[in-house]
Amino acid sequence: MSVPLHEVALLLAAHGAPGANGRVRRLAAALRRRRAFAEVSVGFHRGEPGFAEALDETAAREVVVVPLMTAAGYYADTVLPAALAASERVRDGRVRVTHAPPLGAHAGLPRVIAARVADLLAARGVAPDDATLLLVGHGTARHRASRDTACAAAARLAAWGAAGDVRVAFLDDVPSVEDAVADAATGADVVALPFLFGGGGHAADDLPRRLGLAEGAPGDGGMRADGRRVWLLPALGALPEVEGLVVDLARRAAAGLAGDEAAVAGDTLGSSLGGPFDDAPEPGIVHLVGAGPGDPGLVTARGLALLRAADVVVHDRLVDPALLAAARPGALLVDAGKEGGAPGAAQDAIHAALVAHARAGRAVVRLQGGDPFVFGRGAEEVDALRAAGVPVAVVPGVSSALAGPAAAGVPVTWRGVARSFAVVSAQQGDGAPALADVARVAGADTVVVLMARAALGAVARTLVAAGRDAATPVACVQDATRPTQRVVAGTLATVAADADRAGLGAPMVLVVGAVSARAAVASVAHAGVAAAGAAAAG
Repeated sequence: MSVPLHEVALLLAAHGAPGANGRVRRLAAALRRRRAFAEVSVGFHRGEPGFAEALDETAAREVVVVPLMTAAGYYADTVLPAALAASERVRDGRVRVTHAPPLGAHAGLPRVIAARVADLLAARGVAPDDATLLLVGHGTARHRASRDTACAAAARLAAWGAAGDVRVAFLDDVPSVEDAVADAATGADVVALPFLFGGGGHAADDLPRRLGLAEGAPGDGGMRADGRRVWLLPALGALPEVEGLVVDLARRAAAGLAGDEAAVAGDTLGSSLGGPFDDAPEPGIVHLVGAGPGDPGLVTARGLALLRAADVVVHDRLVDPALLAAARPGALLVDAGKEGGAPGAAQDAIHAALVAHARAGRAVVRLQGGDPFVFGRGAEEVDALRAAGVPVAVVPGVSSALAGPAAAGVPVTWRGVARSFAVVSAQQGDGAPALADVARVAGADTVVVLMARAALGAVARTLVAAGRDAATPVACVQDATRPTQRVVAGTLATVAADADRAGLGAPMVLVVGAVSARAAVASVAHAGVAAAGAAAAG
């Protein structure tokens, strides 16, 4: 039976605690203003109304329950379902209930955490490599899965390099908060985040005490007796991006309940994009889709629609997992990632896979980072598909050649300053430096160099030898648009040493020219991009 989304009610289910229930009610009020669902109500394990009472007071026939809990553990898997089953409306068949996964399981949540951690470390002048990030869950011996979501989030944050050391601790499990802090690297600052929705007394009292913070310390942390600095972030429910994640969970569950797959929003992506385009992929066609520069919110609307409808998605190594999570349930995800300079046989294997899946009658999306036709292998893949008689279409993406400078606050053109720009790769197909190519574009007002990190010093010297002033401003942008974005400004004379000193890594975009001076005063932050994408959800 198909049910319009505006006829579906949303029930926010929380554990409940003094000082935390108000946050749940404020979230519900914000969601009501979105007018996405027929009703938005709240229910508590500890508080009023209870889960069953809240469900009985809901008028809609179809109800989606989103647990505002960070673990698929005892309360989400045992207490909540049992309480809802006791509802009179459930017992007499007047309501149908669909459960969404708990908030802590949302694939976009680690990105939100990474952005907040990056902001705090930047504000405190702490390099990520010099910090330990501690996710503190509640944990319980009654349900071993209660630790899984915190551990999964920590693993993703560690893979992204959100901090030099990323670990988990638990209030009621092992490792304990005290042991985790004691095991942190000597001298490293500790950023602690309560992996809880509201936190209540745990976040306000227990955690500061167990972190060893002096009574009366600032709300964001302070100094331990052993001289270690500890910064304490608020519980997850205080983060504005969570509203978009909750809407996404609700819409996904409602789409399954209503058979309305078009209404599902991708992880941290805007559901305001609506349903699929009229030219959603047909069987036997390959669409080459640009995934954008990194942030999953920067994929094009058409690219997202095609991704949601595809049977097979063949994706690059750097495509964000949150974007891949937008693929429809049951789609085959094929990791075709390879490092730069990989042998041609790997590319031949990609061609063969695309042809095979298309000939099998599947709708195929080839998802490439950035734009498929900007220093990608898009042209080769189009030629291979056409030679095999397979229909192919290209959906452009936002290239890091433009997004990288923009994310750092640097315009590649600027009235009265720069009227031309050139884009060049610092590497050839075999991975060797492409210094002759760099020299040929040295005269452009702005030069954007992709894949620049490995040969940064040689690139700078090549540009100076080709006539650029050694004092020309430059900006290096690592991980453009991602939560781990970092920007280092300097000149052609100093850039190699500046990047080494800052520990800058790949992938990196180098911007050369007078416009780069703006990077030193720019406040355009990667977190703003992520927040905007989450705020658009629903």
